[in-house]
Amino acid sequence: MSYNIARLVAPSFALCSFSSSGAGNVAFSFLEGDFTPTINTTTITLDAGFEYFLSSAPCVNAGDTAGSYRHIIDGVDGTLYPIQATSSTGGLDQQFFSTLADADVSFQLYADSLIISNSRLEIWRFPL
Repeated sequence: MSYNIARLVAPSFALCSFSSSGAGNVAFSFLEGDFTPTINTTTITLDAGFEYFLSSAPCVNAGDTAGSYRHIIDGVDGTLYPIQATSSTGGLDQQFFSTLADADVSFQLYADSLIISNSRLEIWRFPL
């Protein structure tokens, strides 16, 4: 159960794009939002003192072979999920993650194929 369900809090939101030129961790870039996450190319640091909800939606070019992707939290690999969305059907594949960050948390996303830049990562941040 979420810590903030019982509290009235105002979340902040950040929208990021991500892409990769092949297998490996994707590169993130900040697009817009209420806060700017700390991004070091392939790693987003989620600051301590917040509860986070993240939703990733990868896309590949139509005609490209779709692969798989996973979230990596503090160096621990998550479940590998198939990518089925193309640039014209973006957002069909989504993977979710949530955490109470009482210490900084590193977030990475691994893909085993090319991911195009209209892939999106939504980050919702709630104060603890």
